[in-house]
Amino acid sequence: MEEVSFLKIGCSRFIYGKGTAALLPDEILRYGKKAYIVGGPSTLPLVREKAEAGIAEKGIEAVYRVMDEPNSVDFAKRLTVAAKEAESELVVAIGGGKCMDLCKVFSDMAGLPIITVPTSVATCAGSSAVSIMYTKENGSYDCSIPKEKEIDSVIVDLDIIGASPKQLFASGIMDSIAKLPEIVNGTAKLTYPEVSLQKYMAYSNSVFIYDFLTRFGVQVYENPMGDEKLLQDLTLVNLIVTSMVSGFSSGSDQLAVAHGLYDAVRKFFPVEAKNALHGEIVAVGVLMQMRFNHESEAEYQKILGMMKKMNMPLTLKDLGVEPTQENIRILKEYNIMKNNIVKPEDLARLDQAFEEII
Repeated sequence: MEEVSFLKIGCSRFIYGKGTAALLPDEILRYGKKAYIVGGPSTLPLVREKAEAGIAEKGIEAVYRVMDEPNSVDFAKRLTVAAKEAESELVVAIGGGKCMDLCKVFSDMAGLPIITVPTSVATCAGSSAVSIMYTKENGSYDCSIPKEKEIDSVIVDLDIIGASPKQLFASGIMDSIAKLPEIVNGTAKLTYPEVSLQKYMAYSNSVFIYDFLTRFGVQVYENPMGDEKLLQDLTLVNLIVTSMVSGFSSGSDQLAVAHGLYDAVRKFFPVEAKNALHGEIVAVGVLMQMRFNHESEAEYQKILGMMKKMNMPLTLKDLGVEPTQENIRILKEYNIMKNNIVKPEDLARLDQAFEEII
């Protein structure tokens, strides 16, 4: 039999609008009456307040668990045991990307459907079919785990999204912007059939994401509730279109220097960079990626200007990592290994890229 490919793109149901957190009870009933609900210390109470009356009224049995440790494989295993003991019929994940990733692995282990309730635009993990996992000891990067199938339901409440911290808007915007420079990797334009259909789909969507966010991202960051239609559209771009790019580009031959930096920082400097958000580390990586790609100076300055307007970190030191010779060596060697960089010209480009963030 010829090799079979599996594409996991999007989710089964994506519900969005103002006040949609109140629809969580009805969505739970699509899958069962016993829900195991996991969320962050601040996001779980926020959504619970909006949905708890309906959960009680509809006779749903809910177990609530605060995510109070890193999203490790070990944590997912313990949640699986707890959910089975509670005879839970589905999993609900509320909050940020790490909670989404934890619960995606947990739901697969338990063989249960999952509803995600992302609470910021920095959470494309809510509708993507892969989980980035960390160690339980110190929260350093461990591995990525593909999900068995797409997310069953995603509920996005624009009232909650719009009120989220500005730092999360900046983080989510830059994490999505990273898709295009990582895919093109210095190529002026990708065309089909010169590249595979999957890669071209990832590229086409990334071009749209990049154009939309570089045009409107700072405006939404500065005043999220100033234009409700624009907030809605940016939320859709970040939480569903970006996750589709991840699905199409999975396994493609891209040199993802930006996310390579993220993985290395989380793996080797989890304590030093503990206060840096995912998208903030990736954003510093985008500056690297653009220099690695030999992007035009005008394009580079456009992205740098956006980051400055959104008060984002610009260097390793801003992330909490001292740019010592040894630390740079560690980060560089990991990126070389992660992206399988072997060509002398690519190694030279990587050296130049690191110079940008010191």
